[in-house]
Amino acid sequence: MPAKNTVNRRSNHDINDLRLLATRLFTDGQYFDADAVLAELADLTESERTQIALRRAQIGMLSDRMSDVAAQLEVARGEYGRHVYFVAMEADMAVRNGDLASAVDKLRRLRRHSRADHLEAFQGDWYQVRELSPDTVDWDDSHTLPLFEVMINGQSGRFLLDTGTGDCLLDSAFARRAEVPPGPYDQAAFAGGRSGHWQLTRIDELCIGRSRFEKLPAMVAPLAHAFGHVAEGSVDGIIGAGLLRAAGGIDIEYHKARFRLGAPGIQEAEPLWIAGPHYPLTPCRANAGRASCWFIDSGMSGVDLACSETAARRHRAERLNHGIQALGGGGSLGAKAVRIRHFRHAQLEYPELPAAVLEKFTLGRELGIRIGGIIGHEWLARHRVRLDYRSMQTDIGPSAGHA
Repeated sequence: MPAKNTVNRRSNHDINDLRLLATRLFTDGQYFDADAVLAELADLTESERTQIALRRAQIGMLSDRMSDVAAQLEVARGEYGRHVYFVAMEADMAVRNGDLASAVDKLRRLRRHSRADHLEAFQGDWYQVRELSPDTVDWDDSHTLPLFEVMINGQSGRFLLDTGTGDCLLDSAFARRAEVPPGPYDQAAFAGGRSGHWQLTRIDELCIGRSRFEKLPAMVAPLAHAFGHVAEGSVDGIIGAGLLRAAGGIDIEYHKARFRLGAPGIQEAEPLWIAGPHYPLTPCRANAGRASCWFIDSGMSGVDLACSETAARRHRAERLNHGIQALGGGGSLGAKAVRIRHFRHAQLEYPELPAAVLEKFTLGRELGIRIGGIIGHEWLARHRVRLDYRSMQTDIGPSAGHA
């Protein structure tokens, strides 16, 4: 639930102080409190109302409140309706609402024709949850990352669970076996700032245990050499955050090597934010500094934490005299090693955590928000991780094996 408005309405508020407060709260990832201050500021400053509306629409996107996004965009439409940023936000809102026809129109205005062609092929109907089973799904815990069976169009494959990936990602060879036709090429983004290309496609049917999904957007790319660090033999694909959001959430019990799809029913925990198309974020503190949002990336292995050069300086991380290797879907990411002396999420506190400084990690700049860093598999695997996309809450607690 949104945090209570801690700002009292008083006519003698200094507007500059309110601006500074809103900026600080937003920068620190305290988005609900920032929204409350911005609402008050909008009442006091008529000339800034449209700019404030854009910021409040961004907060609505982060909190996945599409009705709030729509209301704020209407306030800003007269002044900013033709701006690229405005149209891109409208496109993102339409995608999240499942309004594919509107999304296609906005994407064509942005000249993102591959993505528009891809959405148009669904004819307004996608991410269908036909059956959501309460059963747990076991994975093979002899590998670095969770690896489990998925059925696509009746074809069995070995898939990874990766909250850092958006829509499902299929290996090219497996896509051919499952008769999933590759579509238009589009830009691909991998952990650590690497880029490439993949082909956009559609999955007619996907089953995980007794849970069944239909008409899923997906990407196709060669994965033969991307996950050699994970398992012997092939990795046929990745289940990403897009499917988790469609299912309502996930409960991952790392110490029992199992997960359950569906909203975990969390009511009072830490906020879950969605940045960009799919990145799940949660507030953390590093070295007792100010709070910031960290990207929950269960597919990045080899490290507890990773961050950018700028964030490492901001966290006052201690630089070490050796390198460190982070591993993700884009392959190996050579990085500089640092030590974060104190890391906290909610009531969890850890001293002396190693972290990787990624030279090309530019996610925060791309999204227009401060990103504290990445929470990787090594840290997550010591916990029970529950992401609830219905209540937009994150609950991460120590597992029985690491209590």
